[in-house]
Amino acid sequence: MPIVPQHQNPEPEGDLPQAQPLLPAPRQEPRPSAAEARAHRVIDRSARAVWREVGDFPALADWHPGIASSTAHLGDQRVRDLVTTEGIRLTEALQAFDDTLMNLEYTFVTHPFPLTGYRARLEVRPEGDTRCAVTWTATFRPLGADGAELAARFEEGVFAPGLEALGRGEGTTSG
Repeated sequence: MPIVPQHQNPEPEGDLPQAQPLLPAPRQEPRPSAAEARAHRVIDRSARAVWREVGDFPALADWHPGIASSTAHLGDQRVRDLVTTEGIRLTEALQAFDDTLMNLEYTFVTHPFPLTGYRARLEVRPEGDTRCAVTWTATFRPLGADGAELAARFEEGVFAPGLEALGRGEGTTSG
């Protein structure tokens, strides 16, 4: 005797959800990938002497040759207003500061650069009593610009000259 399949049509329990039409997802512009600028230098000065300069956040102009003026913003030592030797104005805010580990992090508040999410870090590490290593990094997202080109501008135009000046002890505190 042949086996005849039995078809069942079970009664659904409750209402079945209505099928929703598939709509295309809203188009999202691709987010620019993060870029990083980095400079590193070993300096023949004590880490504490270098940190005294780097750690005085509002006094960047005292040691960086590319900064014409650097002042605390409205008396707030965590925000500095800068004018570069080229006349560029920007404001930076201190986000993290560790005097023991000798590092700080800051962000841009106002700036003319085609980027967003800029966060920089300066670290001073002792290498014996009379030498130290200083690393200056920044990450950011370029806006309609070449991230590698912007990173090179920060590395070559800001970070490297600053680290060279620290190496020469041109700030207000040498040692």
